[in-house]
Amino acid sequence: MKERFKSVVCADLMITKQVENETYILLMKRQNTGSDDGYFELPGGHLEKGEDLFDAIIRESEEELCIKIKRKDLKIIHLLHHYNGERLNFIFGINGEKLNPQIGEPKKCSELRWVNINKLPNETTDKVKKIIKNIIKNKFYDKL
Repeated sequence: MKERFKSVVCADLMITKQVENETYILLMKRQNTGSDDGYFELPGGHLEKGEDLFDAIIRESEEELCIKIKRKDLKIIHLLHHYNGERLNFIFGINGEKLNPQIGEPKKCSELRWVNINKLPNETTDKVKKIIKNIIKNKFYDKL
């Protein structure tokens, strides 16, 4: 019998706010993780056993950013399928105007930075660059 494709499911968060009619997003700089260290990424992570997507991003937001967000304020805005990496990334969007994110895991994150969505730092992962490009174009799904 042919083996079925298996994927790791991840939930990522794109927090946005408006500054002088420009959209800014929050990125975090990874460190000591063994994956993309020194690069900016969206907050988020893998689902744990028994979690749904919303529970996972709420938990990750508390752990990584010290913020409490509500399920009703979240919206899935993009899906990225990594065929080679065997991952599905569900990107949630939330308005960050009233949020005050802080580094919750200083051993894994060296910096939080609000960046203009059209001027990402050079040290942004290719995955995030692709996600942002798709979201700007209102493209809901893409693959790596």
